[in-house]
Order: sequence, then C-alpha cells, then structure tokens
Amino acid sequence: MTGNEIQHNSDTLQLSDEAVKLFDSFNNEKNYKKNTLLYLQGEQAEYFYYLKRGSVKIFVSSVDGLQKTISIVSDGSILGEASFFDDMPRISSAQTITPCTIVRITHEQLEKEFVKKPELAMYLLKVQAQSIRMLSMQVSGMVFTKADCRIAKQLLNSQKTINGLSVVQLTHEELGNLVGVSRVTVSKILNSFAERNLLKTAYRYVIITDREKLEEIAYQE
Repeated sequence: MTGNEIQHNSDTLQLSDEAVKLFDSFNNEKNYKKNTLLYLQGEQAEYFYYLKRGSVKIFVSSVDGLQKTISIVSDGSILGEASFFDDMPRISSAQTITPCTIVRITHEQLEKEFVKKPELAMYLLKVQAQSIRMLSMQVSGMVFTKADCRIAKQLLNSQKTINGLSVVQLTHEELGNLVGVSRVTVSKILNSFAERNLLKTAYRYVIITDREKLEEIAYQE
C-alpha cells in the first residue's frame, strides 16, 4: 500500500500549530527504518519524540517475552513523554511500524523554551492529560464493550485517508492486542464485516467501505 497520508482520525491527539513549529525548530530530526526500536521498557528517558511522519507501535513486555500493544501512533503525535517528565524508567517500549521521520527533544531544549514561554509547560500538561484520558477510555471499553463494537471503533479510530480510501494499516494480531481479543476473534469479526460489505480485508491492512454502518456497530448501546 502506497500513497500520501492526508487525513487522520479525529480521536488522535492533534498538537497545536505552535507546538509543531517549535518541535521542528529543534533540528534533531532523524529518519528511522521500519521495525526500529526507539526506546525500551525499563531504560531512563533522555528524550521524548515528535513523530513527523510514519507509524509507531507502543507496547509492554512481560518477563517471559510476551508483548502487549498499548497503542499505535502516527503523524503529528508525541511519544515517550511520560517517563521523560517524571524521570522514572520507561514503562513501555516503542518500535517503528513504517519508515519514520522523528524529532528527538531533550530536557535542555525544553527547559530553555519553558523559560521563554511558561505557557508551553501548561500546554504539554494538557496534552499528557488528554493522553491519559484516552487510555482510560480504551481500558473501560475493553472491560464493558462487546468485541465487535471494540473492533469497529478501533478501525474507525485508526483509519487514514490514502488515495481517497479509508485505510487501517494494522494486522489482525495488532488489532487484537489493541482491543484485548485474540487474533482468531479479530479474523472472525472482520470476515463478518466483510460479508456485510462494511470493509475489505487485505494483507496487513483493511479498507473501510461503509463508515456509517461501522459507526452504528461501534457506538451501539
């Protein structure tokens, strides 16, 4: 699947134009290949990251090597900021899913900006609070919402417009990790949606063909 990513789903945290301009000005931009580890669970946070282009998986690992995806973030997101601010070891890891362009931001750079613009600190606190709220809603959904509703909502939240199509670039396993169900359950539900002409499935991505009906499933009482 190729094409320019133009539109992001409305549930994704969107940084202000001023914040984007500031992060771009730090001149720490770097290109990363697909499947590159950005940081590891347990290490100290020297940076947080502004993701200009691409997609990144945030996940946690158990002592026996099992992984659980927490979220997948894309263009315009920040990541790794929690451990950066509280000066505690990272509680998750991050790995690129696609080739990415990322700006690394240091304590020194940010502290200089806080002196010039104290309101920036309050803005970043607000962004962090929004992130925590979204994660809380995700956990609540896993506990109280049926699997087909959770999958429908995650598809809607993860879709991007590429070449005029509503595309979700997630594997069945990644989708299952995000909503708390098995890969087999995801496959069954996606096949059911495809039979009802709500979407089309392909290798490593899904194309949403009937957003309105998918929304009815996602937000049913």
